[in-house]
Amino acid sequence: MPRYFFHVVNGEFLPDTEGHECASDEEVKAVAAEAAGAMIREQGFALWKTGSWFMFVCDEKNQTLLKLQFDAVDLTGALSDGNTH
Repeated sequence: MPRYFFHVVNGEFLPDTEGHECASDEEVKAVAAEAAGAMIREQGFALWKTGSWFMFVCDEKNQTLLKLQFDAVDLTGALSDGNTH
């Protein structure tokens, strides 16, 4: 079964050194979406400091197959200091 690696960039590069075996393209996408959601939740307020979050899904040859991207942008400026008026 092929192994895929889910590397993350969230202000720093966090390589996936173990990877995950997936039986199908659908499974790779499901694992990526679940892992991305969990990592973004764990990052919490820090996401607002980095602004962008990326996951690059690579195969065993380190070829990028998928990219997930999430941007956190405070368009009001009012919440940037932690106030919740």
